[in-house]
Amino acid sequence: MPLSRLVRLCCLASALMLSACGTVDRPPTADPSADASARQKNPARALASSARPAPGTPFADDEARRTVYFGFGEATISSEAAEILRQNAQKLKDEPQLLVTLVGHTDNLGSAAYNLAVADKRTEAVHEKLRSFGVPRNQIRRLAVGSEHSSKETCDSETCRQSMRKVELIYERR
Repeated sequence: MPLSRLVRLCCLASALMLSACGTVDRPPTADPSADASARQKNPARALASSARPAPGTPFADDEARRTVYFGFGEATISSEAAEILRQNAQKLKDEPQLLVTLVGHTDNLGSAAYNLAVADKRTEAVHEKLRSFGVPRNQIRRLAVGSEHSSKETCDSETCRQSMRKVELIYERR
């Protein structure tokens, strides 16, 4: 066999092996038991994806009393938001068995990294405000999702984007 043909065969074999290394087998996601397992491993992320308040938790029937809105790229608590958080803080102090997860969202503008950073700042601001109202640290969890969910929505108006810039307070009992 000529040397040039041998070199070409070796190159071809190497290319095939390298391309096989880049392929990742992924299990199908339609398995409901895998979803349940994922929820058990990361309950906060599952909580954020469902975002449905547990029955019998504070403000379960009134989303406006569990949601704080923000301006574009901002993490400043308005006086209206402070009042909402004061009411939520009172519920948390009255019922120590309650846990709240602060789920931070952004609109669908900007990069995923930027939006995640903004969402994190918003959850931090809400966390600090709840702490200033006397809520114990062990009752508060934070989850910044950024535009993870909002990027799936078609939103081409400022009114729509404003509704995405929020921190939701999702309750559960210990």
